[in-house]
Amino acid sequence: MNFLKTILVIGSLASVAAAQDKPNFICILVDDLGYADVGFQDVVAQDVRTPHIDRLAESGVVFTDAYASSAVCSTSRLGFSTGRYQTRWGAYWYGQGGLPNGEQTIAELLREEGYRTMKVGKTHLNGGDKEFPLDHGFDEYLGFEHHSWDFFLLSQKDKDAYEARQAGSTERPHFFWMGPLTRNREKVSYENTNTTAIFADESVAFIERNSDNPFYLQLELNAVHTLLTVVPDEYADKYGIPKHTFNRDPEAESWDYPYWDPRKETYKKWYSDVAHLELVDPYGRKKYLAHLEMVDQAIARITATLEEQGLLENTFIFFSSDNGGSHQSYVDNGPLNVYKYCIADGGIKVPMFVTWPEGFAGGKRSEAMVTHRDIFATIADITGLATKKALDAQSLLPLIEGDVDELHEELFWDTGQDSWAYRKGDWKLALYPDKEYQAFELDEDGLVKSPLKEIWLKQGLVLFDLSEDVGETTNLVDQHPEVAEAMKQRYSEWRASMSDPVRGKRP
Repeated sequence: MNFLKTILVIGSLASVAAAQDKPNFICILVDDLGYADVGFQDVVAQDVRTPHIDRLAESGVVFTDAYASSAVCSTSRLGFSTGRYQTRWGAYWYGQGGLPNGEQTIAELLREEGYRTMKVGKTHLNGGDKEFPLDHGFDEYLGFEHHSWDFFLLSQKDKDAYEARQAGSTERPHFFWMGPLTRNREKVSYENTNTTAIFADESVAFIERNSDNPFYLQLELNAVHTLLTVVPDEYADKYGIPKHTFNRDPEAESWDYPYWDPRKETYKKWYSDVAHLELVDPYGRKKYLAHLEMVDQAIARITATLEEQGLLENTFIFFSSDNGGSHQSYVDNGPLNVYKYCIADGGIKVPMFVTWPEGFAGGKRSEAMVTHRDIFATIADITGLATKKALDAQSLLPLIEGDVDELHEELFWDTGQDSWAYRKGDWKLALYPDKEYQAFELDEDGLVKSPLKEIWLKQGLVLFDLSEDVGETTNLVDQHPEVAEAMKQRYSEWRASMSDPVRGKRP
């Protein structure tokens, strides 16, 4: 009997050791992060301080030519989660494609290998058969299932106050998402806190619960997505921002900016004024920086927890933005052309790094062209797991280890509407839409000047040599018609291999 017990104990210890040998994985996406708004970049905005993110980046490999899968969040997240062009099943833009049953996610790949999996934060995948996080590979979930959520109005009491002020005010307006978050499939209210802090708390708790098990954490913050109208009091004091407290009294004379008052105007009008910058907030950049500091503090807490649990060395961490920085949040995209919503580089080029101290040496920078989708292939490579479908992605490991200098010969983007882009080497051919953007300037006190600068992106076929023109300022179509024609033909071939745009929740 003692001999049998000894064998069982040895077997159990061996099983635990094997589990501990498996690397943990954490994928972190910030929402609409400006290209120059983290300190590890080659070009950094003067007012940005992200020490904890930068320290983590320095321990790994920074990719200076990294791209998102799309210029908007929902389709970009589909590409990231599956390692495939989301256009293969008709997901080009908002409300298209969703997540089909036939597509495998990173979470599904790892859960089948015995990993504990959790989704924290934003889920916005345009519907689909696997619309809800627990249906696409996650054991646990805390967050919201929309393009945005209020950072602070997270209680049922907040919703009740709006309903008392005007019946239907929390249901009728488009994009007015506030109130309780979702834990697994139940609603949960929070008081006197914010989503960034909550998501950090939840990430820390998940790591602590699974310190003896291999885990996969997918953290998708809603910071720094608009509407960035309020900051916590301690950050208001630090950045010199006026403080605003939500008045839940439905009979108050008025609810003033930064809160919507349903008795004053429609939510569509209020949202348009704030999110579309009809109303310029002089403190807009300061509020953005405050939220960015909150993100940095969240990363610090997660890193500290990994260190405390003895897990940091064997945890693979990916950090990036879901798409290019949004002008609506007062971001700084550095030298890049325009912002989110466009397949100019300002809409698709993103900060990105990976770190895994036990797996590869840090302190490196790579100029090779890479994409979010490559994370799926990298995780499959590290674990030796076979994916169910061929990926439009490459493992980053050969690049990191110096076995290759380049990873992708070409990349494609398509909005399914009036614009597309094709990158091959240093050449980028694109059809741009006719679209207006707004850019801010700051005064000597760091306040946003009014009015904002107008930037027009003119419709037409453009060709850029990005090795000489990172800001996409000089159209070379007329100088290199043969290059443009060959690339246009190649784009057409790629587009013909994709599905047509599919609207609705069932791809």
